[in-house]
Amino acid sequence: MKLVKSLALGSAAAFFGMSGAQAADLPGAEPVEYVKVCDAYGAGFFYIPGSDTCLQIGGFARLDLSVGEVVRNNSGVKPNNNTGFRARARLWFDARTETEYGTLRTYIRTQFQRQSGGVGAQAATDLGIGDDSIFDKAFVQFAGLTAGLTDSFWDFKPYPTFTNPFISDRTLAVATYTAEFGSGFSASLGIEDGTARRTSTATAVFDSLGSNYQEQKYPDIVGNLRVKQGWGEAQLSGFAHHITTELGGRDSEWGYGVQFGAKINLEAIAKGDFIYGTAAYSSGALSYIGVGATGDSAFGIASTQNVDRGNRLVDFEIGNGGGIRKTEGYAFNLGALHYWSPKWRSALQGTYIDVDVKSAGNDWAAYGVTGNLIWSPVKKLDIGAELNYIKVTKTSSTYQLRDTDELIGRFRVQRDF
Repeated sequence: MKLVKSLALGSAAAFFGMSGAQAADLPGAEPVEYVKVCDAYGAGFFYIPGSDTCLQIGGFARLDLSVGEVVRNNSGVKPNNNTGFRARARLWFDARTETEYGTLRTYIRTQFQRQSGGVGAQAATDLGIGDDSIFDKAFVQFAGLTAGLTDSFWDFKPYPTFTNPFISDRTLAVATYTAEFGSGFSASLGIEDGTARRTSTATAVFDSLGSNYQEQKYPDIVGNLRVKQGWGEAQLSGFAHHITTELGGRDSEWGYGVQFGAKINLEAIAKGDFIYGTAAYSSGALSYIGVGATGDSAFGIASTQNVDRGNRLVDFEIGNGGGIRKTEGYAFNLGALHYWSPKWRSALQGTYIDVDVKSAGNDWAAYGVTGNLIWSPVKKLDIGAELNYIKVTKTSSTYQLRDTDELIGRFRVQRDF
């Protein structure tokens, strides 16, 4: 009986094998293409069928809830809301191909969000052209060149917390060349969109002194020196920002600044732990230290909490003689991330900013402390809460803050894929 079964199974296998071979040889039969894993660039890449290009697709869905105190204005009115919601979806495509000049990379990231919190406004879907728009990133990298919409080469970004006040975190148009020297060392130099860095909130009170940009004559010049090795990474970056104005007589100046940032891995304590810090100086371009009309330093969502909106937010002023007087600023940040276990982590960060506005009585300064706790019950799912304490230590003489400090909380749920 065993012999009969063996012969029957063997005959069946031979029959189906012959049938498959004959079917493959039939005229007009199309070969079947299977998606193949591409392991040249890390996990998640696969070959686009019929090409030698590797593609990775990823993204996330996120909900943020911001709750906090609201600063009063000079009339004793609280112009913002205590709570706000933001739902955000992000999707990216990373395509890479090996060439004789090295890796050719194309990266596209789209972003959609709907948020509430603006005073007197209903929840709105953001489809604008700003930093949080549907067109979020799109750039090409080839033979050291990065060209397109991406992170500024000034920024240093291993942020440990959800909210990162008084830190530049900008996406803008760039054309930059990066030279790799080996052992993790590199240098970058290029041009970036200077209009995306303009800060000017002059009102009727400040019309005689407020900044008044004219045309962009030259783009911003931005460069950095960077090292990334097993111990961590560090970066020294600088910028030059051209200013032109016709308020009080045509004049032009160059703003400038420098920043140092470092991240040190603390794997001896726990896997993923690190300490992080930045120190930055800016003259004539407050956006480089995380202050601007686009809400860089907002702790909340939409118009829920903006502690610096009552202060002078101008890159420069025009003196009585018509000359440009640049605003200066310093910003410092120090933070740490610790994994209590593979599923629990928390971060703590302190920040300080001091802004020197040339018109009398308009200097201002603030500091903050941020802490969070995040639970990841399964891989790539984060459920966390964060608390910010902000203290305004000095403020514009024309805007007296009624509440000089406030607490702001944020709850977040995020699933990456």
